[in-house]
Amino acid sequence: KIKMSSHTATKYDVFLSFRGHDTRQNFISFLYKELVRRSIRTFKDDKELENGQRFSPELKSPIEVSRFAVVVVSENYAASSWCLDELVTIMDFEKKGSITVMPIFYGVEPNHVRWQTGVLAEQFKKHASREDPEKVLKWRQALTNFAQLSGDCSGDDDSKLVDKIANEISNKKTIYATI
Repeated sequence: KIKMSSHTATKYDVFLSFRGHDTRQNFISFLYKELVRRSIRTFKDDKELENGQRFSPELKSPIEVSRFAVVVVSENYAASSWCLDELVTIMDFEKKGSITVMPIFYGVEPNHVRWQTGVLAEQFKKHASREDPEKVLKWRQALTNFAQLSGDCSGDDDSKLVDKIANEISNKKTIYATI
């Protein structure tokens, strides 16, 4: 299912959302390199974030002008309020039909993400103790909605998953170009 709002000018083909601590040096670096090699315009935030730093309003714009969001949820993704705020924004645009979300479950089970069990339950316990309850509810809902989308799970061979994602985006990008 391909959705694209005709009134939104796209600047990026892909917006990458990920927890840097878990995936920046491995999976994301390989994926980014392959997307760029295929001339797929990709936004990857390279700023190292300090603990406690909040989601930047400047990131809403790159999300808004991207066709796809590849969201890599890893073990510590939900520990980051930055990642969760980013996901809320991505899922808002997905709901409007202006971005296609490609879920990647990297070392986590989709059901654990959907129901926020296991390590995610502990992360949300910490959020609940220091964040506004309404905000925590938005984060939980965004993760639940995200985990209900069809996605891919990481396996033993990251290179196969990188190729699969890059091929899928290349194919859909070609379809967009003909619309």
